[in-house]
Amino acid sequence: MNLTRTERRLLWTGTALAGVLHLLVPGLLLSMARLGYRWVLAVEFTPREGARRRVRLLGLACLATAAALRRLFD
Repeated sequence: MNLTRTERRLLWTGTALAGVLHLLVPGLLLSMARLGYRWVLAVEFTPREGARRRVRLLGLACLATAAALRRLFD
């Protein structure tokens, strides 16, 4: 797959932004997920204990992936 320089930059930057959001506002993301489940799937979503911690861990994984993509693409 051949990506242009702009596409490569958007890929790692978007991944990094997603990681930062997961680290900074896990509660907001869980609330948005709760609303999405209710509106789209018509089911109740109740985050379990430790959900915020898991969302933050996902943020770290996104940041690590973004760093790897940037290094790979340079």
